[in-house]
Amino acid sequence: MNKPALLGLLFCTQLMAGEPQLKVHVQLLPGPAVMVGEQAQLQVDVLTDTWFTTAASLPALQLPGARVEAPGGEAEHLTQVIDGQNFYGMRYRYRITPNVAQQFNVPSLAVSAQPGQASAPLTAHSAPLAFKATLPPGFNPGENLLVAEGVRLSQHLSTSATPLKVGDSLTRTLTLQADNTPALSLPAPPQASIEGLRAYPQAALISNLDDGRSTVSGGQRVDRWVYRVEQGGHYQLPAISVKWWDSRNHRLQVAQLPAISVEALAGSDYRPTFSIAQDLKDLGQHTRWQLSRHGLAWSAALVLLLLAGYLGHSLWPRLPALWRRAWATLRRVCRRLRLLPLNPRREKDFP
Repeated sequence: MNKPALLGLLFCTQLMAGEPQLKVHVQLLPGPAVMVGEQAQLQVDVLTDTWFTTAASLPALQLPGARVEAPGGEAEHLTQVIDGQNFYGMRYRYRITPNVAQQFNVPSLAVSAQPGQASAPLTAHSAPLAFKATLPPGFNPGENLLVAEGVRLSQHLSTSATPLKVGDSLTRTLTLQADNTPALSLPAPPQASIEGLRAYPQAALISNLDDGRSTVSGGQRVDRWVYRVEQGGHYQLPAISVKWWDSRNHRLQVAQLPAISVEALAGSDYRPTFSIAQDLKDLGQHTRWQLSRHGLAWSAALVLLLLAGYLGHSLWPRLPALWRRAWATLRRVCRRLRLLPLNPRREKDFP
């Protein structure tokens, strides 16, 4: 065997011996038994004995009867020793929240990745898992269920005016926070109708809480109710209680808020900044007819001319005399009203 062939054989042998490995390990936390409404984590470790050139590709996971959140873009780096050999990898987490009490089967997951020195992307399969979800003690099927490691409930009341009157509004804001629970699992607090107050529920604000490192640590729900006062009286916004299961201490808990008392006046003492009463009075006075001296003079002249035209056919012989008499009357009226002549060059017409 010549030297080039021997070198090629040795190179191919090294490539075959150096083909990287890809392993997938899965684990269910906190274990195979969880409570309905409690968030479980399916931890997926993708490992290789070289390195990864790109992020791993994980399949979608769907479990009927449970809400599943796929892993985000961030992955936790880790190192493990398997059979005396170092493996390097990334850890991903599916978040699973069962909604019903039943048995769940997690199928085998096919994970693809491109390790360094690999001739092509590799695919590895995880082992299938199973877990069972049960109702916590103290809850009935169909009842609103909240499972968390901690719950905080607070309220705030704001009013549009002080004191409240008919037509004013008040807003009650309730904030519910839960640790290690997705925001969509938080139940809506109960609402009771109050006679004399018209309620206008607002859309809830639902968001996740994080630990500052883009890791979801819980959920938050903010509910707002706007009430409009329709009649005066004493009102009491009812107390609020939220029953929840403490997954850390494994016991039933109740978060409570006290009732809120409000008083609304029957009459309204509102006065407009600008009163229109005097304006209406002045407007009524301006509706009276007020004629100026000029208007009175020209009106008299117009009446005389109309009369002259109407009677002209029968009084034509006496028209010149009537016209002189009318013109003399007009001059006397103008002198009495102290009107200036329309043509200053003919002031002689108004002696």
